[in-house]
Formats: sequence, structure tokens, C-alpha cells
Amino acid sequence: MRRLHRIGAVAAAAMLAVMIVPVSMAAVDNGAKWTFAIYLDADNNLESYGLTDLAELEAVGSVDGVNIVVLMDTYTAITGTHWYAVDGPNEPHIVLDDDGEYQNNCDCGIIAGGCPGELNMADPLVLEEFCEIVCSKYPAEKYALILWDHGGGWRGLCWDDTTFEVDEVDDCITMVELRDALVDAKDQTKVVFDVVGFDLCLMAMPEVAYQVRGCADFVVFSEETVPGAGFPYDAIAGHLVAEPTMDGGALASVIVQDYAAYYSSTSGYVDWTISAFNMTYMDAMKNAVADLGVALLAGLREYMNSIQRDLITAQEYYYPYNVDLKGFAMNLQADPIITDEAIKTAAKAVQEVVEAGVSDFVNGIHNYKSYGMAIYAPSTNDGMHSIKDTYVEVPFAVETGWYDFALAFSSFYGRTWGVGDR
Repeated sequence: MRRLHRIGAVAAAAMLAVMIVPVSMAAVDNGAKWTFAIYLDADNNLESYGLTDLAELEAVGSVDGVNIVVLMDTYTAITGTHWYAVDGPNEPHIVLDDDGEYQNNCDCGIIAGGCPGELNMADPLVLEEFCEIVCSKYPAEKYALILWDHGGGWRGLCWDDTTFEVDEVDDCITMVELRDALVDAKDQTKVVFDVVGFDLCLMAMPEVAYQVRGCADFVVFSEETVPGAGFPYDAIAGHLVAEPTMDGGALASVIVQDYAAYYSSTSGYVDWTISAFNMTYMDAMKNAVADLGVALLAGLREYMNSIQRDLITAQEYYYPYNVDLKGFAMNLQADPIITDEAIKTAAKAVQEVVEAGVSDFVNGIHNYKSYGMAIYAPSTNDGMHSIKDTYVEVPFAVETGWYDFALAFSSFYGRTWGVGDR
């Protein structure tokens, strides 16, 4: 599952009733407090929602103190990939080009020597250069980067359907590529994003947050699938424009609260989560999960059924092998069968770091046992208990040893299925 889209599609033509005016991409030095940048990959079945979100941003628009810029790729509505400066209500979208001439594309060094009509948003070099251009052309005191598309948690993000149809390669930005793009952009710009938001499904995992370490102060993401409408950009941008002096923690909270307000007030939405994580706690998270993995692996033969039960009774998501991390840790601590102090101590440490690091979270009514961070633990008997081959390529999994526990747990032959088993 990538990103869930449940509400009706908005007619693409209605969203395109705007003028396109060429301007130079000379750096905008307007003493900005914030640059709010969206990497909007709508080159797929989310296209209509992308056009709606662009319109939501335009309903607010950039003002003195806040720059709003978008790199948007579509599937059918507009040929190619475009760079938009969002100037405000009743104002045209502005397509930016280095030469001041509209070339039906953005200004990315990856396409030096020409501007083709289509970029592969699944290419991490495009993301890297987007970040570099945002920081160089729109300098500000603080920066937010929003990644927009389908998401699969640690399995990747940002699929590009046009590229798939041309090259027949189901490409996406992997966890390793995500980090490479952000680190290389940081090396060039010296900018640490104040907020990185994942407007994608299932991304609230330490496996994902770990790839952003050192490149962002806060991350905002969802343990559950994200409805097609995604973030409510008119509300978020409106709050940012109204209070541009807010810091990264405040903007992260604004995104969480605006998301929660939108979906809690919209009929039919009961499966949703949203949370913000303070990256100051990333090292502590890594160490706590590493200790828990070691303890669980050591006690696996004795406590297999208890561990299994404690996972199953924690909150699960669209993929049942994504399990709420704090809920699992709490279950381990409360389990009367488990008497191993190493497991109890490690589980308590995990609970505490989640509580400290998750700065804000809100859940839909079906996700009431969620605390802001899920982890991969293939544990169910519905065909998803075999560990995914590509999990070994996830840095957090390998560097913490959580992969070793997940592999041993998922392939343990003595397991007994059923919540009531001891």
C-alpha cells in the first residue's frame, strides 16, 4: 500500500485555470522567515489530489516573510514537471526558469544542457537538487520540506508512473537514497531543515526517521495510511503565514493539529494517525531499540509465544507487520509470563524514548492505541509473517540489530499462533 485515496477525484481542468508567467530564478532575498517547499510527486493516480493541494497553497500564497515553492510532476494534466512559486490568492502560478523563459520544466542540474518535459521524481538526484535550489534561490531563516506521494514506510517513497511506463522499472526513493539525497543537499547548502514532513502513507517509523538524522530538527508523519487528500495545506500555510516567527517545533505541531482537525471533522475518516518526532531523540531511540532487539533475541526461545502475543495485541496498521512501538513495549512490561529483567528494562527504555521524542500526536478512533511511532515486526499468521528480503537493506534495522531479531522471530519454527497461547 502506498497512499490511500478514498474521496472523489477533483476535476483536473478546474485546477489548471491559471496563467503561467515566466520569471527569473534569481535568488529571492526578501528577509524571509520561512521557505515552505513541497516535493509534489503526483505522477500517478494521486494526480487530482496534487492539483487540489496546489490550489490550497495558492489560496494562501507566499507573503513577505514566507516563501512557498513547489516542484510538481503530474501524470496527464500538464506535460512534464514544473517548478511553481505560489504567489497568493487570485494570482497566477509562476513557472520558474533560469533563463527567464518558459521551457515547460524546472531548473535542475541533473538535466544540464536541456530541459526535457519529464523528470523522474523517484530519482534521488532530483530530490537532492530540489533541496539545493530551494535553499539557494529562496534563502530564509527556517526551512520546511514536504515529501508528497505514495509511501510504503521503510520500503520507500515517491513512485513515478510515467518513468515506469517508459522504462518498465518500478522505481522509488529507497531509505538509502533518501539519506543520500538529504545529506548531499546539506553538504552543499549547510542547511538543516527545521521540519521534514512526509505526506505519504505509513512513514512514522524509526527506520524512516533515522534516515533524516542530522538533516532535520523535526519530522511529521503517519503510522497509518494517509487519505488521498493528504495534509490540509490551506490550513497549514495559513497558520504559517499568520505567524511566521514560529519555530520548527511549532510548525510540526501545527501540521499535526491541522491534520487532526481536518480528518476528525470530515465524515468517514476513522483510520488515521499523525505525529511529530523531535530528532534530538534519534540516538536515544536507536540505542533503546538496539537493546530491546538484543534482549528479545536472547529470550526468544523461552518467550516466543509471549512476544508474539504482545505484538499482536499492540496497534497494527494497514500492513499488520507495522506495530506501534510504544504499545509493544508497554505490553512486554505488563506481560506476567516474561520475567527476564533485560527485556523489561529495555522495553521501559523504548517506552520512555517514544514518550520523550514524539512531541505531538493525534489519532482517529480506530487507531486509539497509537503513540506516534511504529516499527517493522512480521508477527501475524495472515501470510505476512515472512520477513521481507529488502529489510536487510534498511540501515536502522541492520545498525541496531533489530533485523536479527525480526529475522529470527519471523522464521522461528516453534511459534504457536493465537493470542491465547502461552
